[in-house]
Amino acid sequence: MSQVFDRLVFYLEAHYRRKHKSMDFDNLLHQANCVLELCRAQGIKIVSVDDSEYPENLRNVRGCPELLFMKGCLTPGDRIAVAIVGTRNPTIVGQAVAAEIAADLAAAGVTIVSGLAYGIDACAHSAALNARGRTIACLGHGVDQVYPKANWALYREIAETGALLSEYLPGTGPRPWHFPERNRLISGLSLGVVVVEAGLKSGALITADWALKHGRPVMCVPGSVKSAASQGTNRLIQEGAYLVTCAEDVLSFLRKDNEYVPQPETGRSVQCVSLEESLVLNSLARYESVEDICDNLNEIPVYRTMSLLSALEVKGYVKSLAGGKYVLTPAGQKLIT
Repeated sequence: MSQVFDRLVFYLEAHYRRKHKSMDFDNLLHQANCVLELCRAQGIKIVSVDDSEYPENLRNVRGCPELLFMKGCLTPGDRIAVAIVGTRNPTIVGQAVAAEIAADLAAAGVTIVSGLAYGIDACAHSAALNARGRTIACLGHGVDQVYPKANWALYREIAETGALLSEYLPGTGPRPWHFPERNRLISGLSLGVVVVEAGLKSGALITADWALKHGRPVMCVPGSVKSAASQGTNRLIQEGAYLVTCAEDVLSFLRKDNEYVPQPETGRSVQCVSLEESLVLNSLARYESVEDICDNLNEIPVYRTMSLLSALEVKGYVKSLAGGKYVLTPAGQKLIT
């Protein structure tokens, strides 16, 4: 505790210096004791970089925070972690793909790291929890604050089964400049970063930049060239990011540099598709045109069928052709045989 207290005093000194406020040593000691009492009362743990509980991946990056404020707990298995980030305004396909990759990775024993924002972040956290896996949320505010408020239930569940982490003092509200700083924690905690849908100005691209600085692989799910939500991810792929469409791709890339990354077989099949997707795949075994496929699947609304076709194309199970036609890829054919 003495190491934590000493680091907390220096942390507060730097904190007030940044605000152009001076404080004598006795007041710093008083403030540090007040922070400790507040953390005890709210069930917040302060983890020092010297602590064995401090995340190993994060400790190994330059400029890691000397203190982390945490709700929940960290485990040794959290070393095998992957960040999944993306736009706050995802498409239906983006949500489905993010959820599938997160669930499959979590089922394989990989901890999912994200930022508890709207959109892809929330999809990734929720999917990991639904798969009964572990997930860590890095926050751009005090760990006692919930932002956005709509994610309160998710915040509470992560605190109970995973970990909420922040480098900001309890009581600190969200500020625009906090989130780019928060993104370096997301990257630092992870063996690699997966970006699922990101526009050209998306904050997820900042996380990708941090990953490159940390020497971590950047992986992107490709999207339509007509979709603004995929312009950032498509550009990252052009610049050399790995193209991934499923959890198996992610694990394969990570295993090149980390032999302890689990095989996909340790979890549920990463090839699994939903019932609706299975119906579309079976229809494609007989029909090619969108019109015929939709007629054959008259129990599924046309807009939903189009969304399913797009999702299956992203996963690599179908391929679109000129004239509004789709065909099964070899991977898709394996799913219906």
